[in-house]
Amino acid sequence: MVFRVRFAWYEDEKVWLATTSCNNFAMTLDHGSFDALLERVKTALYDIVETDLGYTGEVKLELEIDRTDVIDIRNVA
Repeated sequence: MVFRVRFAWYEDEKVWLATTSCNNFAMTLDHGSFDALLERVKTALYDIVETDLGYTGEVKLELEIDRTDVIDIRNVA
């Protein structure tokens, strides 16, 4: 089973947003920390896959990460 999860950074809100959808299932979670959000996603998917779908095998996460940073070359030490 494969879940594709998209992570996007929203600079104005200072928050990561994770979204996924598979068959009749969709999920959206947010957190200020990428690592903490990834753990929330894993926990939520574990609960959903095992409890709601009755699946107990391996689940693969394909992560798509969307973040843009700007580097001002004039101010890099």
